Amino acid sequence: MRQTILFSILLLSACAESRAEPVAKLAYGDLTLESREGRVALRQRVSRAAQDYCATYGAEMTPHASRADPYYCTDMFRSWIVGKMRPEVRRAYFLARHEAGVKGRRL
Repeated sequence: MRQTILFSILLLSACAESRAEPVAKLAYGDLTLESREGRVALRQRVSRAAQDYCATYGAEMTPHASRADPYYCTDMFRSWIVGKMRPEVRRAYFLARHEAGVKGRRL
């Protein structure tokens, strides 16, 4: 029994070291958020970042009970990243969604 526990601990440690932490980046400093074009680009970047992140990490980051929902990962990622935005960037993002006629779960 003792060897099995030790093996499990070593196996978990080896797996943890080989797998990088999930990383997502979203650059928007180059955008003019006062213009419609800048807001469109921001919305597209958020959408692309969510899709890329979920394509890579979605299976391991989505709770088992929510895996039947194809929008779960992108919804949660988008909520997380919007929560990290400065207030003026967040307003520009929501304005861009409104201008594009996006409602609900559409990216």
